[in-house]
Amino acid sequence: MKLTRKQILIFFILLLVFTLSACSTTKQTEENNLTDSAVSTDKTVSVVRGTITPTVSAQTTIAPAVPFIIASPENGKFHTEIETEEKITAGQVIGNVNGKELKSPVDGTITSIAPSGESVPADYPVVTIQYTGFALNIEAENFLSTLPEYADLKAKFQVYDGVGPTEVIAVVSPAAEGDAFTGIVQQEGILQCLIAQNVNVKSGQSATVVITAETRKDVLMLPLSAIAGRQDTGTVTVVTPDGKGVQTKVTLGATDGANIEILSGLEEGDIVSATPPNLDPRRN
Repeated sequence: MKLTRKQILIFFILLLVFTLSACSTTKQTEENNLTDSAVSTDKTVSVVRGTITPTVSAQTTIAPAVPFIIASPENGKFHTEIETEEKITAGQVIGNVNGKELKSPVDGTITSIAPSGESVPADYPVVTIQYTGFALNIEAENFLSTLPEYADLKAKFQVYDGVGPTEVIAVVSPAAEGDAFTGIVQQEGILQCLIAQNVNVKSGQSATVVITAETRKDVLMLPLSAIAGRQDTGTVTVVTPDGKGVQTKVTLGATDGANIEILSGLEEGDIVSATPPNLDPRRN
C-alpha cells in the first residue's frame, strides 16, 4: 500500500510525540530516584567518648633558631648561680622559683637572665637561651589555647625531598625583640621546634611539622567535619527522634585534625547531622 505524503507526515509526528513522552517519563523517574537517594543517604554521627591527642600541623621553612624563653612557673623568688653569656648543657639546672627547678632543654648560651633573688610573677621570662642550630617556627595560638600551662609538647618534621620524619629535640617559646620598655617578651602564639645539630638540613628548606600534646582520655568528641566552627565555640545540627534538625551551639576543646573535643552543649549518644549546619542547604 502506498502512503500519501500527508500520512507519512502524521506518522512521524506521532513517533516524535511518543519519543518525547517516553524521555519525560524516564527523566521524572530518575529525578524521583535521586530525591529518594538523597533523603535515604542523609548521614548522621553520634557523640561518643574516646581519646584525642591534641595536634597542630603546618608547612614552614627551616631557619636559624632565635633565642627562646624559660618562664617562671609561679609567683615567687628566682634564684640562680648562672650568669649571662654562660654556656649550658641540656638538662642543666639554670635556677629555681620557690624550689621548683628550671632546666635547659638543649645545649646553648644564656643571653639574658633575671637577677638572683628577684621576685617574679608566674609566666615571667626569667631566662633566654640561644641554641646554635636550626629550627622550625609555626603559629599555634588556637592549639595552645586548648592546653594547660607548661604542657609537654613533642614534634616531628618532614623536609620536602629531604630527611624525615625526624623528631625535634625540644619545642620552646621563642623570644621577641624587646626594647628598653618591654624588656624580654614572648612571641605570642608561636612555637619553635629545635632541630638536632647532627640532622642534615639547610636554612630555607620547606618542611611540614606536626606538634602533639599529651593524649586526653574519655572525652566527648565528634568528627571535625560535622561542626561549623573550629575554635572555642561551634554549631551542630542535632537530629531529634522525630527526624527534625535543631541547630545547637557547642563549646569546643582540643582536636587531632580528625575529631574534636566537645566540652559542653552535647551529651554522649546525641545524634547530629554529618554535614555542618551552614553547609547543608536543606537546613538553612
